[in-house]
Amino acid sequence: MDLQNLFSNYTYIFILIMVRYIGLFMVAPIFGSRVIPARVRLALILFLSIITLPLLTNMQGVELPLDLLHIIIAVLGEFAVGLSIGFISYLVFAAIQFAGHYLDFSMGFAMVNVIDPISQAQAPVLGQFKNILAILVFLAVNGHHLLLKALYYSYQLIPIGKVSLSPAFFSYIFSIVSEFYRVAIIISLPVVGTLFVANVVLGFLARTVPQMNIFIIGLPIKVLVGFAVLILSLAFSIYYFQELFRDMYRHLSEFTRIIGQG
Repeated sequence: MDLQNLFSNYTYIFILIMVRYIGLFMVAPIFGSRVIPARVRLALILFLSIITLPLLTNMQGVELPLDLLHIIIAVLGEFAVGLSIGFISYLVFAAIQFAGHYLDFSMGFAMVNVIDPISQAQAPVLGQFKNILAILVFLAVNGHHLLLKALYYSYQLIPIGKVSLSPAFFSYIFSIVSEFYRVAIIISLPVVGTLFVANVVLGFLARTVPQMNIFIIGLPIKVLVGFAVLILSLAFSIYYFQELFRDMYRHLSEFTRIIGQG
């Protein structure tokens, strides 16, 4: 192989590596945050791609295709892998924020929203609190390192330019999405369950003491009880978030293995 073809092949491989990182950085927590300037993210993508290129050992047989269609298919495949890894990790934070909707609705804060500085979108108050807590736990357990580690190992299991999106790929994505609501319910269960009991008690009071204005009394009681349970369940939340991030890395490892076998 002459020098020109060798240079073209390595340029093609570098672009494929970079595209997989771009997919990850588009939606992954922390890395996909709008707080981080686009130039900084692009510089980090280039830096990681330059580091990753000499570390790969399974690049034998990867050559620049002769037609544009195969190049586009290879680039889209690499982008799909990075985007899927980022999406699976993002689902954990989406479930945590969705649990905040349950909490806000149960405590009477359904109409109260704040601006999320990370996504620049409106978010529920308690959902934002849970989200910030999850980000702190994510950084404390080096979750951002685990994401980069998962993407690096994806290069070992899924050869560059040979991504095959089999039916198992889509079925696994759908199975991960189905976990979304279960996780959200578990996170919100301590507060929502306690408030359900409080509503039952207030309902009995409304029937036994009809002259009492339950609506005026019940709202501050539910807020007080909700915040008390929320504070008492903080330790549980932190522990459960750590378990979620461990499961997230396990899902990412299994996901890359499925694509690699595809």
